[in-house]
Amino acid sequence: MHSKPHRQWQCSVCFAHFSRMEHLRRHLKSHDNERSYACYLCRRTFTRKDAMKRHEKTCKAQPSPIDPLSTPDYNDQREHDKYHVEALFQGTPKDEVDDIQSLPEIPSPLDFTALDRLYSQELPPDSIVLAGKLEFLAYFTSARGMAAFLDQDTLQRRQKMHLEYETQIDICGSDCEEKSRGYVSYSGKLYTLLDPLTNFPATTIDPSMIHLDSEDSDPLFLKTQEIVHQFQAIIGTKSDKSIIKLDWDLSVQESCSILFVPQNIRRFLEYFWSFWYPNCPIVHRPSFNPQTAPTALLCVMIIIGACLSPHDGDAVLAKMWLDSVEELVFSNEAFQEKPAMGPTPTVLENQIEWQKKRVECMQMTYLVCSLQKREGSMEAQTRIRRYRHATMVTLARDTGLSASHRSLGQKDPSLSWWREFTVEEELIRSLTYVFLIDAALTVLHNSPPRMVVSELQMGIACSEECFQAESATECFTALNNWKEAVSWRDRFSVSAVVRKICQSSLDDHLVYEFSRLGTLNLFTIVQSLHSLTFNLQNSIIFESTFTPVQTGLENWRRIWNVRVPEDRYMPEHPQTIWKKIGFLRYAPEFWHLARIIVARIQSESLDEQKLAPRSPVELFRYDHTDMLDVNGLIMEYRRLNLNSSTPT
Repeated sequence: MHSKPHRQWQCSVCFAHFSRMEHLRRHLKSHDNERSYACYLCRRTFTRKDAMKRHEKTCKAQPSPIDPLSTPDYNDQREHDKYHVEALFQGTPKDEVDDIQSLPEIPSPLDFTALDRLYSQELPPDSIVLAGKLEFLAYFTSARGMAAFLDQDTLQRRQKMHLEYETQIDICGSDCEEKSRGYVSYSGKLYTLLDPLTNFPATTIDPSMIHLDSEDSDPLFLKTQEIVHQFQAIIGTKSDKSIIKLDWDLSVQESCSILFVPQNIRRFLEYFWSFWYPNCPIVHRPSFNPQTAPTALLCVMIIIGACLSPHDGDAVLAKMWLDSVEELVFSNEAFQEKPAMGPTPTVLENQIEWQKKRVECMQMTYLVCSLQKREGSMEAQTRIRRYRHATMVTLARDTGLSASHRSLGQKDPSLSWWREFTVEEELIRSLTYVFLIDAALTVLHNSPPRMVVSELQMGIACSEECFQAESATECFTALNNWKEAVSWRDRFSVSAVVRKICQSSLDDHLVYEFSRLGTLNLFTIVQSLHSLTFNLQNSIIFESTFTPVQTGLENWRRIWNVRVPEDRYMPEHPQTIWKKIGFLRYAPEFWHLARIIVARIQSESLDEQKLAPRSPVELFRYDHTDMLDVNGLIMEYRRLNLNSSTPT
C-alpha cells in the first residue's frame, strides 16, 4: 500500500494541513482581503485566477458593439487623392482604396456625455472608446517629470503598494534568494537628513553604513567604488565648455557615495523596474546583473529609479547628477568607433558579445535621453532633442536596423541559445524605441523625423511572455507558442507590417493575427502613422494623399479592439509590476490624435483655405522645446466635444 504524503504545511490561521507549499499559498489568499485578479470586462476582483477565468466566460459586461467613429465618407476628396504616395504604399489596388472609409469629421459625434454613459459599463481602461477623451495626453503634454508616463492615480497606487511592501520585509535584507541575484530591495539603515541643496528632508542611507559593507559582505561594494571613480574622473577632467556644472570636492564625493551605496543601488533599481521599466521594456531583466552591467547603464537606471522614488528627497539628490550621467553615457567608446566597413565578427560568440555591447550603449543612450527630456533643464531638453537624439539615431543605423530572429534555431533550449535570443531581442526592442522617441519628438514637438518608416527593417518584437521568461526552457516554450503567429512565421519587419495595414482593408483573419502582435508593436505602428502623416502634411511639391494613412488608422482600430492585453492575468504586486503594461497602453489616445490631425488637414484642403490665417493652435512651429502646440490642439478638441455635449 502507498502511504499518504506527509502533510507538512500548516495554515497559521485555521491550522489546516497541506502536502505542498503552493497549495498552502493558494489557501492563504482566502484569509486575506487581497484580490489580485480582476475581470477584464467588469473589473470584478477575485483571489484566484481560475475563479476569474470561470467568471469571464459568463460575464455580462461585454462592450457595446457600437462604432462611435462612423460618419459620412469624404467621397469627393478621395476622388482627387492619389493612391501612390511612396514606396511604402505601392501595390495598393485602386478598387480596394475606393472602398475604404475615410476618417470621421472632427469633432467626433461621440461627445463626452456619451463616453460618461459608457463608463457605467466599466469598459477596460485602455478601451479605444474611452481614449476619445484624450485625458492622459492632455495631462502628459502639460506635465513634467518621469512620473508623467503613467497617470497619477496608477503611479501613486503603485508607490503606496511599494511603501507597504517595504514595511513587511526585513530591513536588514533577509531575502537571501533575491540577494544572491543582486535584487534585494530595501536593505540598509534609513535615516533623514537635510539635503544641502534644498534644506528639505531627504530619505537615504546612513553614511556610517557605507563603511560597514566591505567587499566580502556586499557584492555591490566594488560597483559603488567604480561609480564614484568614474564620476570623479569625468567631473575632474571636464573642460570649460562642459555641460557639467558640478565641481568635484568632498561634499560632492559624499553625495555620490551616499546616492550609489549598495543598499540604494538595490532600492532604486527596484523602483526602476516597478515604476519605469513597464514603459520601456528594452533591458532583459531576468539576465540583468548589476555587478557586471556597464557602469553608465547602471547609473542612469539608478537615477531614474530615484526620480520615481516614493520617498521624499530621493529625487532631489538624484537630479544633481543628471548632466553628469548624460556626459558619462555619451563618453562611451561606442560613440568613438568608426562605422564598420566590413561584417561584424564571424565567430558567433564574439558576434553576440560585440552586439551586446552595442545594445547596452543604445539602451543607456535611450534612457538618459528620456531622463533629461522629462527631468532636465530647458537647456538639457534642447540639447537632447537637437544633438543627442541625432547621435542616438546614428548609433542605431551604424549597429544596423535589420535585426531579426531569422537565424535563431529552435531545437535546444540551452543557455547559449537563450543568450543569443535575448541579445537579439534586446537589439530589436532598442532599435524600436529609438524610432519611438524619434516619432514622439515629431508628435509632441513638431520636430521633423530623423528616421523614416521604410528603413525599419528590424523584425517585430517578440511577445512579452518570451522576453519576460526567467529560464531558457520557459522562453523556449513561450517562443514555440509565439512562432505559430503569422508575424513570426513570415518574419515580418516593422515596415512590412505598416505597409500591410496601409494598403487595403484587412480581412477578419488578418485582424486577429495582427492583434497578437502585442502592445509594443501596435504602439509602434500607430507612431509610424504619425510619422507618415507629418511627411505628407509637409509635402509642398506634389498633391498628397492620406488614403493609405486613413486605411492604416481604420485597420489599427479594428486590430486594437480585438487585442488581448498581455498583462490580463498579471496581479498588481511589487514583485510583478515590472511585467505590467505601462505607457504603451495609451496607444488609443495617440490613434485618436492622429485621426484628429488627419481630419484637420483634410478639412483645410477641402475648404481651400491654404492662404487663410492659421489657427492659434495649429502646429506651425517646428522643433520647439515645449509641448504647448500639441496640448493646445488636444484641449481645443476637448472643448469642442464638451461644447457639443452641452444642451442648447
